[in-house]
Amino acid sequence: MDIMLDLETLSSAPDAAIVAIGARTFSSDGLMPQDESQEFYVAVSPQSAQDAGGAVSASTVQWWAMQSEEARAALNDARAVPVAEALAAFAGFCARFDRPRIWGNGAGFDNVVLRSAYERLGYKAPWKFPDDRCYRTLKNLRPDVPFVRRGVAHHALADAADQARHAEAIFGALRGV
Repeated sequence: MDIMLDLETLSSAPDAAIVAIGARTFSSDGLMPQDESQEFYVAVSPQSAQDAGGAVSASTVQWWAMQSEEARAALNDARAVPVAEALAAFAGFCARFDRPRIWGNGAGFDNVVLRSAYERLGYKAPWKFPDDRCYRTLKNLRPDVPFVRRGVAHHALADAADQARHAEAIFGALRGV
């Protein structure tokens, strides 16, 4: 199963404090209808993420201050859970699938940051290292396939869903569909 991952964080470093995890399943082979996709979202307590060794950078905090109110809402979500609980929930989501392939937007960001969070807390990431995938690389294979934003920019689930739909469109174009 292909899973598009998107994180919202308080740094761009590999050990960034995570404030939201969003994910959406998608089909790289064109066999799964979009309406059968499954989604995952959890807001993470920023303090718990920092307490667990997550990095916070002033420049990223300043960047967040300039984002939309809807995007910033994840930073103050009343439903936010401790980072350990969020990681366990995402592991449970991944466990529903046989050997999930995790797609992140950049070979060095989403997957790396999430794996680092699992390791800092002494947990094993719920996907195998060879199943890391890079959405940014995929986008560059077919820059002619337009990205359509449907959700709020910089909201983890909205970004994951938009990126998953784009990835499906790219795979379709690569197949000549």
